[in-house]
Amino acid sequence: MVSKSVTILSFLLPIAMVIGTSIAIYFYAYYSIILLILISIGGLMLCAYVLILKSQKHRSAR
Repeated sequence: MVSKSVTILSFLLPIAMVIGTSIAIYFYAYYSIILLILISIGGLMLCAYVLILKSQKHRSAR
């Protein structure tokens, strides 16, 4: 049995990918590549931060 949160995430992932790709194409066409790289790095840092927070919550629950 798959949990509800995994099911919701599996439906939201393609939508997020389309939105992210559209934003990247827009920035590539109209803004400098350096700005796009900085935003990408910021997004990756945010993802890493969220993963670290989740792993700490998981460890403290044990």
